[in-house]
Amino acid sequence: MQATAFVEDWLCYNTILGEGAYGEVRLLIHRTTQEKIACKIINHAKYKNASSNINREVIIHKMLDHENIIKYYGRRHEPLKEYIFLEYAAGGELFQLIEPDVGMPSCDAQKYTRQLLCGLKYLHDLGITHRDIKPENLLISQDDQLKISDFGMATMFRFKGRERLMDKKSIFSSANEGKIFRSAVNV
Repeated sequence: MQATAFVEDWLCYNTILGEGAYGEVRLLIHRTTQEKIACKIINHAKYKNASSNINREVIIHKMLDHENIIKYYGRRHEPLKEYIFLEYAAGGELFQLIEPDVGMPSCDAQKYTRQLLCGLKYLHDLGITHRDIKPENLLISQDDQLKISDFGMATMFRFKGRERLMDKKSIFSSANEGKIFRSAVNV
């Protein structure tokens, strides 16, 4: 693994941990302590409309503190790039643990489902919906704890006690027939 000096005593490794709509996630390791964190790198020159979406993601992620949610550590702005510092999940994506056409052992599936539901309950109690739950956005920590990540599509449906309701016309229109259940699963 090749690394380049990043900031102060941190090294940025060339290995890409993940990719999203607006950039990539790389591993940072502190030279002396060997602490590892993930760094989401957004190239504003390449993704000109990313700024408002990234701001919303950061505002929501800063509010969160739960054992089943990737921790947000901070952000850094540069003229053309932005860096978001997050907890590193050494176990990778849940997606990698699912065997094609087989799945995973029932006891593991139950454990991860319980942890996912615990994290989702926390989010929903705060009035936040993730809107992009999928195995690629569920990470596993070094101690085998499921962590919900990537709040790029997240939104608040409740703020200061007031809930924002979905428009019934758009939910029940013929164009959305069959999509309601799939949307409900992602809430």
